[in-house]
Amino acid sequence: MHILILGVSLHEGMAGSVRVRNLLDPMIENERIVWSNLFFTKLAGKNLPDKNDNLKEVDVELSSFGSILKFLQDSFRFIRQRKVSGSLNIFYAYDTPDLKTILPILYAKFIGYKILLDIVEDNRVALSFDGIMNRIRIKSGQYLLAMAPYFADLVIVISSHLEKKLSKIYSDRSKVVFIPVTVDLEKIKYVPTKRNRAEKVFYGGSFGKKDGLDVLIGAFTRLAAEFPYAELILTGKGENKKDFTEIEALIKSSQASSRIKYLGFLSTSDYHKVLSDCDVFCVTRNNSRAANTGFPSKLSEFLAAGKVVIASSVGDVSKVLKHQKNALLVSPGDEQAMYLSLKQIFQDNSLIEKLGVESRRTAEDNFDNRRFSNLLFERFKLLEHT
Repeated sequence: MHILILGVSLHEGMAGSVRVRNLLDPMIENERIVWSNLFFTKLAGKNLPDKNDNLKEVDVELSSFGSILKFLQDSFRFIRQRKVSGSLNIFYAYDTPDLKTILPILYAKFIGYKILLDIVEDNRVALSFDGIMNRIRIKSGQYLLAMAPYFADLVIVISSHLEKKLSKIYSDRSKVVFIPVTVDLEKIKYVPTKRNRAEKVFYGGSFGKKDGLDVLIGAFTRLAAEFPYAELILTGKGENKKDFTEIEALIKSSQASSRIKYLGFLSTSDYHKVLSDCDVFCVTRNNSRAANTGFPSKLSEFLAAGKVVIASSVGDVSKVLKHQKNALLVSPGDEQAMYLSLKQIFQDNSLIEKLGVESRRTAEDNFDNRRFSNLLFERFKLLEHT
């Protein structure tokens, strides 16, 4: 069985890379599949992999005809060359098909690949756009997704909202499979806190409008005035330059700016080290439709780290998190509630261990990547007979 992944890098990258890696790594380790990777530079990390026959780095500017032509030539050639004769070939397209990805998807379908779509967002409610062409690209996804039954053999979705939406598009609902965010529990170890007080608050993500990072910065600024040893650690990279610039300005204007540390995009190993060293993990969201229709991509990792998680109660979050049992839940966009939750932990260090044990158990029960990888592999095998 051969899987060709389109879009995200299997080597290093943001949330999309982690999602796909977590689902496919167990199959690769058990030699159930061989894989190829056609990835976009902008969705990969800083440390790109060495060139290899099963890797192809591409990019495209939709405003440039020459760029589009080269992208299609390179993509089509790679898709054709990597196809394994006499085997099941699956084309794994991460996220909603759009103007940038639809032609490679259709070409793969034409030459015999089975098409899998991994849908993690509802483009109808997208908040952030980086330029007019990117707006057109993203918005095109909602129309192309409605046509998915004509070219996609299987769809996996990350939230109950997306499952409901895709089940309305597909008459055969067995082709829509709910697979939440997952975590590799063998890579993110449970590390009990060794401090006698909470010190480091952590946020990792894409710094988009739906993430509500302004609420966290405001709450932390108030916390820092009372606890001079508190630090806020931020990692990730902004997908939208304007949104990221606004967050940078908020940090600079904060009276606690010297204690807000932005570490940028980290390699997987460095990221895991930072996780193990922090005490409180924040999953902030505003109350937008964009926040309520998806699922926080980092939540499973934060829970697995076994410390305290403070999360905005949006979408499916309250289905797995219970306030004061395995996390602290706050209303989306509520700076006062975020501040009070942070203060509660800084005043009562025992909450780190008490809630941390339950958060780790929640990750094990709900987000174990190996269980969902096995589920996905069984669905792959069914495609051989369709």
